[in-house]
Amino acid sequence: MPKWFYCTAAALSILWSGHAEAQVDPDTWASIVRGGRLYDKWFEETREPAPEKRHPAYPEAGPQANDAAATWRCKECHGWDYKGRDGVYGSGSHFTGIKGIRGMAETPIGTITAILKDRNHQYGDLMAATDLADIATFVSLGQVEMDLSIEQGTGVVKGDKTARVAEFQTICANCHGHDGLKVRDMPPLGQAVRDNPWEALHNILNGHPNEKMPALRVLGIPVLVDILAYAQALPSNNVLASVVRGGRLYDNWINAIGGPPPQTRHRAYPSGATFAREPKTNWRCKECHGWDYKGKDGAYGTGKHKTGISGIREFDRADPDRIAAVLKDNNHRYARWLDILDFQDLANFVTRGQVDMDDFIDRGTAKAKGDPQKRAAYFHTICAGCHGTDGRKVATSPPLGRTAQNNPWEALHKILNGHPDEKMPALRSLAPQVLADILAYVQTLPAED
Repeated sequence: MPKWFYCTAAALSILWSGHAEAQVDPDTWASIVRGGRLYDKWFEETREPAPEKRHPAYPEAGPQANDAAATWRCKECHGWDYKGRDGVYGSGSHFTGIKGIRGMAETPIGTITAILKDRNHQYGDLMAATDLADIATFVSLGQVEMDLSIEQGTGVVKGDKTARVAEFQTICANCHGHDGLKVRDMPPLGQAVRDNPWEALHNILNGHPNEKMPALRVLGIPVLVDILAYAQALPSNNVLASVVRGGRLYDNWINAIGGPPPQTRHRAYPSGATFAREPKTNWRCKECHGWDYKGKDGAYGTGKHKTGISGIREFDRADPDRIAAVLKDNNHRYARWLDILDFQDLANFVTRGQVDMDDFIDRGTAKAKGDPQKRAAYFHTICAGCHGTDGRKVATSPPLGRTAQNNPWEALHKILNGHPDEKMPALRSLAPQVLADILAYVQTLPAED
């Protein structure tokens, strides 16, 4: 039996204090932090295929029951604070009614390993003996009482956000950026730590499964909680900036992210519609839902862009997470192409960035509801540098006046959000009537080449 098998409460205290290098076998430290990563997502850490059927102990009516892999994650039943139904997973989208593992702290490793292999858990055939031993070591020796570090009701980290700036800016910033906004396949760090500080503390203790984030458990809780408090104060993405980028993704996400276009028709785009043989066109959100966001009920209800597909107006003010899930579903299938921040931006645009174009443009005449002379100076200062004073400077685009006259909905969308692959400014922060006046002026520009 390993010499750390019978670690005592005193040893556990040493482990958490951050001063155990001389007193505790280094292998124990390695086992604890790897066990924490396995507790998080064992199939990611071991690089094994995730189970395809729901875990037998996970409730059939549980909120994650349709995501088989999620139900096999230890944290999904027992929580990031290890308290299950008695902690932060006591309600909400991760509630299962299953108890936590706090009562297993200091339990012999062999006892916990046997539980992991029993009929209720069934991990014996899925993980190697060393994996099971590492999880058991984490459960026995690696749990922390998170209520001492995080207010359970508010999620506020009980640390000094000014005390460990240097640690964050040296240990963490290389990957996360000095403002926590550098990593694109996760939400901004400040937002993530505010939304779920329990997960953040677990990760700062143990690292991420199968990634290069260091496990900082050895630094001790006072240091880690101060680092976490600093991270919790970092900025989120500005919502308005997210909305306008989402508008550019809605226009042409392929150009916006600079990636290769899909090679086959979007499955939701009708096979008999005009652009069925042009994946780079039929994968654009605007191609199905329209520049006025009304789909079959708007400007794309007739003509060469007609698809018969509904618009997105009903999703104005919806939950952005709901929209992100729709974008990943079997009908839309954007998960292969977009990252987390892309989904966040596009969802923010759909839920916070749509405007009712009928407020700006007369649907019958396609005329902007503005004064064409009142904002001429705006055009000649903000826009003319690129487009020219007559709107015909850009040789690769039709005259601006023609676009504004023939498709004012597209023109207004781009006035609001900019172009997906160019440096055109987004003017969404200006008053709505100012935008209507600018559009009215652009409609007076020449339409011929």
